[in-house]
Amino acid sequence: MKLATYKDGSRDGQLVVVSRDLGLAHYATGIATRLQQVLDDWNFLSPQLEDLSATLNHGKARHAFAFEPQQCMAPLPRAFQWVDASAYPSHAQRVA
Repeated sequence: MKLATYKDGSRDGQLVVVSRDLGLAHYATGIATRLQQVLDDWNFLSPQLEDLSATLNHGKARHAFAFEPQQCMAPLPRAFQWVDASAYPSHAQRVA
């Protein structure tokens, strides 16, 4: 299963499933709109995405479209992060 994030004018983009040969894609809207949703609920959503991927790869996806790599964004454009702003004396010495 190949997943990509397509540009759609939003900050998070739109999740698409991409065929094995990178020729076709299909929006995953009915399953999840963003990759972060899939990661948060992998056990429930990944089998549905696998089914869509199989349908796409067998040429039976009704609303498939030509995959355009130039329309892709970073997979997780706004990935969650943890930032530590504390400073340690040894670090301050190295920076100085």
